[in-house]
Parts: sequence; structure tokens; C-alpha cells
Amino acid sequence: MKTTALLAAASVVVTLAVVFSFAPVIGLDQAVAVGLHRWAVGNPAAVTAMQLWTDAFGPWTFRTLLIIVAAWLWWRRHKALAAWVVVTLVVAAIADSGLKSLIGRERPHWTDPVSHAVGESFPSGHSLTSAMGCAMLLMLAWPRKQPIWIVAAVAVPIVTGFTRMALGVHYLSDVVGGWLLGLTVVAVVTAAVRWRSGPNCPAPLAARRSSRPRTE
Repeated sequence: MKTTALLAAASVVVTLAVVFSFAPVIGLDQAVAVGLHRWAVGNPAAVTAMQLWTDAFGPWTFRTLLIIVAAWLWWRRHKALAAWVVVTLVVAAIADSGLKSLIGRERPHWTDPVSHAVGESFPSGHSLTSAMGCAMLLMLAWPRKQPIWIVAAVAVPIVTGFTRMALGVHYLSDVVGGWLLGLTVVAVVTAAVRWRSGPNCPAPLAARRSSRPRTE
């Protein structure tokens, strides 16, 4: 619960900083955006690679993958886990589109853009969905404890967020806010499932207990 509360609090702080145009955050956003744009304009090969990455790891990539995972879990009769995947996916999509419409932040504007995107800027849908999707997939795979999966689950959202900034279609706070909101949605829905299911909570979502014996 502490992790969930911290993630939620951090998400609120970043969101409010954007809503109220908190000067230090806006200044950092502009500085990072200008620096990355200058670098991107001078590196067309990097722009091509980043565009391929951001297209491959877009929101619908993760949504489609998670729908397939949910269908497989349902087929394997893990209905509670399948429902967890679907509910988390739906809540994340609502949070993304809802905040975009509510806040209405404009994307960065450039006289010499290297990429284009439509819709509002905050939060970054790519960042939110990649963080949410990777966290869920890691939780489902966690009992196997493969280090490469942990590295991938961290690296994919980071690289995806970087590409969105370097392509000039999002600010730093859009990306950080997206990461935090994606993880917050996963944490909140998971906590709700644990509370609702009690001792019958599905194994990948069950709270881990220490294996050390108690001492009196």
C-alpha cells in the first residue's frame, strides 16, 4: 500500500505542476525539449531509428498484446487474472484519454519538426501504456525470475519515453507523468484485486511474505 500511495502522490504532483504551469517544471521541459530537438535535427539516422521504435512500441502494441494475454489466461481458466488484465487496461486507457481532454496541453511546436503526432500532450500515451504493459507482463512472469525480463521491463518504457521527447512530440513532464500514471493504475487495480479476493488472490498478485521463521 505504501508503494501505491507514493506512486499516486507522485502522479498528482506532476499532473498539478503541469496544470498550474509550475515554473521550474515548465523551464526544465523547455530546456530538455530544445536540447533534444537540436540533436535530432542534426541526426536524421537516429530520428529514423527512434521513429521505428516509437511505432513498434506504441499504445496499441501493448493493448493488443495484453488482450491476447487476457484471452490466453481466460482459456487457461485463470479468470481472475484475465479480469485483472482487462480492467487495468481499460482504466489506463480512460486515464490517458481523460487527462488529455481535461488538461488539454499543447504539444511542442517546431519550425523544423522531425516527427508529428496528434492530440494533446499530457500525459504521453506511449509512456503510460508502455510502463503499464511492462509492469503487468513482469508481474505475470515474476515467479520465473528471469533477469532479462526485468531489464526489458525497465528499458522499454525508458527508451520509449526518450524517443517521444527526442522526436519533439512530448515534454519531459509528459513522459514522467505517463510513467507514473501507468504504474499507479497497475498498483491501484492490483491493490483492489487483492482486497477484493482476500486469501483467494491469484498467485502473481498475492502479496509476498517473508520465508524466514518468526522469532518470539
